[in-house]
Amino acid sequence: MADKYNAETIITETQKRIRNAFDVFDHESSKTVDVREIGTIIRSLGCFPSEAELHDVIAELEEEEPTGFVRYEKFLPTMTKIMLERKFRPIPEDLLLQAFEESPSHKKRWMKCCLRLLILIKILFSTRTL
Repeated sequence: MADKYNAETIITETQKRIRNAFDVFDHESSKTVDVREIGTIIRSLGCFPSEAELHDVIAELEEEEPTGFVRYEKFLPTMTKIMLERKFRPIPEDLLLQAFEESPSHKKRWMKCCLRLLILIKILFSTRTL
């Protein structure tokens, strides 16, 4: 019984995190996000797929007739499975450190990392309970 409760709790909490991350990019509250934001959403959840893996996920999420948007109803089960299976490795620590270097070649990475950090902070604070 306890295992079932723990499994349900883990799934519920995972789906809550997914919903919060999705909502950050659902600017019109239409339960859709621009397909170009999927990589950022996935990475904000601590999953770091390669570009090829990301393209595979996007292909799975897109409609038969691509609209340029991904629906939450399709994103939730796919992302839940990815997270519960721990499908994508976390970002290597040395790559994170490189993102904060001040050299011109790393400036773009640094800016992306800062954006991701802001997204993570927003997600964290939106899921905190008082």
